[in-house]
Amino acid sequence: MADIRTYAHELADTYRTQTPAYTKTRGGRIKLTGVHSTEQDGLLVQLAEAAAYGVTSPDDVHGARPVPQSRPPGTWEALALHATISTDAARWTANLELGHRDTVQATVRQLAAAAAEPRVLDDTVAAALAGAMRRWHVRAQALIGWITEPYRPRATCPVVTCGRRDTLRVNVARRAAYCAGCQSIWDDSDGSIRVLAQHIEAQTNSRAVQAERVRSGYAGRGGAWTSEEGSNNG
Repeated sequence: MADIRTYAHELADTYRTQTPAYTKTRGGRIKLTGVHSTEQDGLLVQLAEAAAYGVTSPDDVHGARPVPQSRPPGTWEALALHATISTDAARWTANLELGHRDTVQATVRQLAAAAAEPRVLDDTVAAALAGAMRRWHVRAQALIGWITEPYRPRATCPVVTCGRRDTLRVNVARRAAYCAGCQSIWDDSDGSIRVLAQHIEAQTNSRAVQAERVRSGYAGRGGAWTSEEGSNNG
């Protein structure tokens, strides 16, 4: 229930975020200098605005639409995700016979309220709803960027049954990511975002090593490249 309430609140209602601010000391150490608190629209509102107007700017006035820029308006991925969440939420209310609501935000709030009633949702159904809301929450977090679009690493999806390249979408600040291909999600609630980060780092480092071999005229046939092997090929 606590997870459902949290996901529903951040999806549908205005909420406050706390972002730590850091600085580097002369000795090279990272020092916490403070915590910046900001009030944000619900993720579904942010998603709808991203679909209509594109990525927002940190200089935008709260509640104001972004200033037009020299780029195509909106993002299709945000529009598609908003439609997907709306459809999924409506399907949940229909299956639970909860009745129709005018907005997706109202639908999400209705589902959260229903989850508090054991006569409406048993533990198994509540767990499934929590999983669905987590997917909506993580995908929305990963896609929404206040300053830049989501990071799109040149790495394959680590899910064995997917493995597609250029489908990962990562919001580094929010520690949330998803695959646009298989719809898998990663976040910090279960530490899965760290596993994804290690996967991306490993593939990035592997490409860097291979690029260095090509630049040096040594491509190799697999295995470790030692300095002795490099000198023998020089």
